[in-house]
Amino acid sequence: MRTILLFFSLSFFAACSGSVNSGAAANLEGYETELVKGTQITKAIKRDAAGDIVETGYVSNGKRNGVWLTFYQAENAGKIKTMASYSDGILSGPYLEYSNRGQIETEVYYENNMYNGRFATYKFGRMEKEMNYIDNQLDGKSVEYNNRGEIQKEVNFKNGKQHGLMRYYNDEGEVVMEYEYKNGEKISGGMVERN
Repeated sequence: MRTILLFFSLSFFAACSGSVNSGAAANLEGYETELVKGTQITKAIKRDAAGDIVETGYVSNGKRNGVWLTFYQAENAGKIKTMASYSDGILSGPYLEYSNRGQIETEVYYENNMYNGRFATYKFGRMEKEMNYIDNQLDGKSVEYNNRGEIQKEVNFKNGKQHGLMRYYNDEGEVVMEYEYKNGEKISGGMVERN
């Protein structure tokens, strides 16, 4: 828990330093707001009809900054649903989606409202897919896993297009199909024969 709070605090202060680009103004209609003592930062809390917190975060200079959290409602009230990092109203930093059991389902890294870095999905705590983005375009290796956590498919990308090898694996971890791509076009490949 201390690690999570430390991460939130560091993300908040890093985001509050501002950025060159500017995002949209925060719409605080329906939120309770209070000024954080000794600062120009406003804490915003939105509640449902039962009084449970739906969303909370911080605003400075009229824009979302730092970590914003949304929460599950009803029987899962109080459990974190999403965590988003903002800098001057722009998604920048980690974004996480959680299951109602508290397990991460989606992990994305943003920079200036665009995917930049790792993008991963999970099911029941196991990784399903892992890829890398640069400026909203796939770039690098993209991997899909089976329900045992073993590699099922590998695809390489460059500037949003398939570039390099694409491989399919069987249950024994052996490559069964392999294709090579260049700038989005398949140039060779097929079934892999075993010796």
